[in-house]
Amino acid sequence: MFFFQTALAEAAVEFDDLAFIDRLWRDWSPGYVLPDAERAALKETLRAPGVVTQILNYYRQLFTPPTDETAQALQARASGALTVPSLYFHGADDNCISVKLSDNMNAAFTSTFERIVVPDAGHFLHLEQPKTVAKHIVGFLNS
Repeated sequence: MFFFQTALAEAAVEFDDLAFIDRLWRDWSPGYVLPDAERAALKETLRAPGVVTQILNYYRQLFTPPTDETAQALQARASGALTVPSLYFHGADDNCISVKLSDNMNAAFTSTFERIVVPDAGHFLHLEQPKTVAKHIVGFLNS
């Protein structure tokens, strides 16, 4: 995510038929192989003009400090506990964002909070373990 902040990111992502994307998928979800047809569709989308830049802009805004006015509004909205019933998923094998970062997350919630760590799943756990994810979502919505 830090590399995505640089001006080299677009060229690196697009180089060698988007080999960078193949590497990210392998690194972030080491036990999952994206089917060839889905990989081809993903790359076709990424080749469209402006798409890579827009995707990188998502990551770039994560590290852009808000204006003072925006920061004050966000702070006012974010003060206090979260009161909305929430379901959180994390792949046990996620090599993009460590599962440890969600440890003790429940302390921020006063309502129902369920944290599901999905075994044998990485960053793209909804693709890797779709039945497990769907089962938990349906159970949560029915509760």
